[in-house]
Amino acid sequence: LWFLAAASTSSYSLLCTGWGGYNNYSFLSSVRCAFGSVSFEACFMCVVIFCALCSCSYNLIDFYYNCWLSLLLFPLIYVLFLICILCETNRTPFDYGEAESE
Repeated sequence: LWFLAAASTSSYSLLCTGWGGYNNYSFLSSVRCAFGSVSFEACFMCVVIFCALCSCSYNLIDFYYNCWLSLLLFPLIYVLFLICILCETNRTPFDYGEAESE
């Protein structure tokens, strides 16, 4: 849970950098990136909470003991985790800050 709380503070830094640029376009870009970051963090939190619900605990040892269920769910969880990480790094399909129309 600590990781989820620490990762959710990234949207504030995005807003502050756009606001500090004293440019309307940089501020609009930072707002767009912050909203995208919040939505993808929500997706990532859903993945973590889903894993915790399947093992009935946030403890990794309990998750290891329920490995029969984990083996069935790991491919789906892995794909969702990769999409969330790709969204957080702002790579090509998710690069909202570099809009072509602006």
